[in-house]
Amino acid sequence: KTLSARKVLGEYIKEPLLIEMLLCPLMFYGSAKAHDMDFSQFVIMFKSIFYEGFCRPVEGVRLILKKLVRKFKSLGGDLKLRAGVQSISVDGSRAVGVTLDDGTELEADRILSSAGSVETMRLCPEQSSTAEPPKPGEISFVETIATLDCEPAELGNSRTIVFYNNSDSFEYRPPTGPVDLTSGIICSPNNFEYSEPLNEGSVRITALANPDYWLNLPEGEYLSEKERWNDEIVEAAIKHVPDFRKHVIAHDMFTPRTIKKFTGHVNGCVYGAPEKNLDGTTGIQNLYLCGTDQGFLGIVGSMLSGISMANLHILR
Repeated sequence: KTLSARKVLGEYIKEPLLIEMLLCPLMFYGSAKAHDMDFSQFVIMFKSIFYEGFCRPVEGVRLILKKLVRKFKSLGGDLKLRAGVQSISVDGSRAVGVTLDDGTELEADRILSSAGSVETMRLCPEQSSTAEPPKPGEISFVETIATLDCEPAELGNSRTIVFYNNSDSFEYRPPTGPVDLTSGIICSPNNFEYSEPLNEGSVRITALANPDYWLNLPEGEYLSEKERWNDEIVEAAIKHVPDFRKHVIAHDMFTPRTIKKFTGHVNGCVYGAPEKNLDGTTGIQNLYLCGTDQGFLGIVGSMLSGISMANLHILR
């Protein structure tokens, strides 16, 4: 059973503004639910952000992935890239294999899926499960990425992360418009303590987005809307950090549409379904979940989830 973080905080903290201030960064960094988050997730994120602080490897996640792939292959693992799964084969109530996009069929004693709970069930034939389908996630974001001709610190911004919210309450939900300009995250990767400076200055701004709007835009309007909202997002952000616009030499932006294209997640959701499945079971024998919809988020969370579910369901 999950506990509401808002409910628990309200029992101990009597200052509403402090509750909103605590929830803003933690929800942005790990809540799959609108307006609230599971208290267990709140505890993990509270320790991670407020006690341990932020960290970013110089080479980002790519270095971690290289090491994982190298170890996986050294143990005899067979990694198939660019091989999407078209469907999961189910015999009665048992998952028995997968069919790839190119028609290749692979048999399996057990299947571990990181596609997401809704997405995994959609890969199964309709008769494979009579359970009520899980509710898909709806929390998604846009992020603008600006490359600068200098480091942000040279402009007076020496902070790594700035969370901002322009009202007394924090509205964490899909906005009614394309983007919520009232809150966001401003990240300046150059300001992390690296032994050598990064090759170029950069500023990344993240804001809540409306998945329906971005996923249903006609192709001809999509690029122009990205440009328009990039400018709007930056305009909102420079109220909280020094204006860097004159130093931008290139910029890009991803949206829920980008996220859906590269992950397949319904609604381009980032943190998965609002209700997690902690034991990883799906209602179909031999088919298990890992990743965000099992309950662990982020890079470390995804690895911990895979290890936990493999130990629980596969290696025993």
